[in-house]
Amino acid sequence: MHFVHPLLLFALSSLVIPILIHLFNFRKFKKIYFTNVRFLSEIQLETRRQSELKQLLILFSRLLAFSALVIAFTQPYIPGDMSPKKNNEAKAVCIYIDNSFSMEALTTNGKLIDIARAKAIEIASSYQESDIFQLLTNDFEGKHQRFVNKEEFRKMVEEVQLSGAARKLSGVITRQKDLLSSASMKNLDAFLISDYQQQFADFNAIRPDSSVSWFLAPLSAQKRDNLYIDTIYFESPIHQPDQQVRLKIRIRNASAETLEKVPLKLKINNIQKALTSFSIPPESSIDLGIPYTENPTGIQNGLLDLVDYPVTYDDPFYFSYPLHSSIMVLAINGKSENQYLNLIFRSDSSFRLTTTSDKNVNYGSLPEFPLVILNGPEELSSGLIQELTGYLNNGGNLLIFPPENLRSETYRNFLSSLNVPVFINQDTIRQMVSEIALKSNIFSDIFEKNAQGEINLKENPDFPMVFRHYSLSFTTNTNQEVLMKLRYGHSFLSTCPVGKGRIYLFTSPLNEQWTNFPKHMLLLPTIYKIAILSIPAPSLFYLLGSDPKIELPPDTLDEKKLITIKKNDEDFKLIPETKSLASRIYIYPHDQIREPGWYTVFRGNDKHLGLAFNYNRKESDLKCFTLKEIREQMNRFPAKTIYLLDEKKSTFAIQLDEINQGTPLWKYFIILALLFLFAEIILIRILKS
Repeated sequence: MHFVHPLLLFALSSLVIPILIHLFNFRKFKKIYFTNVRFLSEIQLETRRQSELKQLLILFSRLLAFSALVIAFTQPYIPGDMSPKKNNEAKAVCIYIDNSFSMEALTTNGKLIDIARAKAIEIASSYQESDIFQLLTNDFEGKHQRFVNKEEFRKMVEEVQLSGAARKLSGVITRQKDLLSSASMKNLDAFLISDYQQQFADFNAIRPDSSVSWFLAPLSAQKRDNLYIDTIYFESPIHQPDQQVRLKIRIRNASAETLEKVPLKLKINNIQKALTSFSIPPESSIDLGIPYTENPTGIQNGLLDLVDYPVTYDDPFYFSYPLHSSIMVLAINGKSENQYLNLIFRSDSSFRLTTTSDKNVNYGSLPEFPLVILNGPEELSSGLIQELTGYLNNGGNLLIFPPENLRSETYRNFLSSLNVPVFINQDTIRQMVSEIALKSNIFSDIFEKNAQGEINLKENPDFPMVFRHYSLSFTTNTNQEVLMKLRYGHSFLSTCPVGKGRIYLFTSPLNEQWTNFPKHMLLLPTIYKIAILSIPAPSLFYLLGSDPKIELPPDTLDEKKLITIKKNDEDFKLIPETKSLASRIYIYPHDQIREPGWYTVFRGNDKHLGLAFNYNRKESDLKCFTLKEIREQMNRFPAKTIYLLDEKKSTFAIQLDEINQGTPLWKYFIILALLFLFAEIILIRILKS
């Protein structure tokens, strides 16, 4: 036990005064002699002894009451974890308020964000006027970089609002440590007021600095129920005008209740396309499918909206995608054009076929074509090999039909440099395609499915016949996928990823002397799907705070026009960072976009790409660590300067006083003094009786 005013203990020396008064103020008994006083003397002796005992008890009560009163004025306390010397120094205090959307949850006293602001002001009020303060939120704003006095800090706290930014706890602690290191004080305190959401409270990554006193202040909500759209995707990555599509939606119910008949609306370009409802069990997710017909032209801006309360920030879900009126395909021919390729692409307005000789390739135009077809050139020039390698590495797709006379080593050199199988000897054994990769992207939706969504082919299906083909060498490329396999195990069509692109290898030329595939019913859907899948599917949406790298379509490469991003129907506009790499342009918004919604990328005055941004859905799962779980996590830290504040125990100010100053005992000594005085009164009344 320690004392705030230990010098007052000298007042206990005055206890000798009542002792002396008591000793020298005893009642004197006078002896009177009688003839027979044996019984009288016995009564007198007994009365005298009782009187002396009562007087001693009264004396002890007075002494104890006075002692307790003196000790109470010395303000005794049980020492806290802070050293008294440290408590007397000026302090630099950094208070973090979690203003993420999970703090929108309700308690009996209001929203968590409102309670967090009140707690921050309460904490600051418990410090001295000479201390300096710094506010930190998830936004990491520049105005919060400096230390301020108590009054200015209070005004800054009142301005804190909910934000879409979400930070890992370890990142916040690192930020606080860096900010406090700029203070001139050696006495550093850091507070973390948060709901300690499990998605972001990464205790395993926390490395607290022992030179800072860390105070964890968890807040708990009354209910943590939430319903939200987790993600969306399309069954087909390609969108063409007036096409029937199906949007897949994954919805998550992060609550303990079953939700019935929840409405869900779909709008495309502000026109309602569908209205449906769903039911979902507790703590589960479901996948919904909404079919609709694409618009004729333009960028498609979609919105999914459901109704949920009280957490509403994740109810709308924005997405955007372009429509492709035609897919550009380049065929590099050998001796002549291929009539079957011309018939496939030129009979369908969805494709735009360009043909050229292998001697007259315009290398600069290669990035404009999502798919390039090598139609049997007998030799590949070094320039063409170099350009095709760069084309594949940057996301292009290459379909190869080998020449009839494969004598040059250029194919071997080209394919081996890409770490894909190379053509070797010619096999003249007549055999049929015996196996097709039905689960691949090429064939997954070509064949009819049963009610369970499975493909069941009939016995002895009519697959293509191959009369001659080239064998492929063995490769260690584990990503190689055989799409069509011949009866004796050789490949007829295989694919491998190369860089950001993909290469497709047929082992026979596209002519009837080698295979009946040119007139087979599988030719059209196979080539179509390869061409359709060659279109780079832009992201349907981006998450705020993710700092995405956005690739622009190749036809936007005009260095003279300024690239800007504008928010639809608003005045917001920014100029993103732009980088050119291998004939492609990438833009970086760099966290300048902070509001969800639709955005459009302009080059000059021309629209080129639609973007959609949503809040991070990790914030939607409102599961948080309990006080007990946080305490268990704290026990793992070697540092002994971490303290836990319990909002249900008492005010944070009182808990801070107990940590800094220790547990005060003066109240207990006042109570003891009153008890002893009461005992004295009782003894006096008994003595009189």
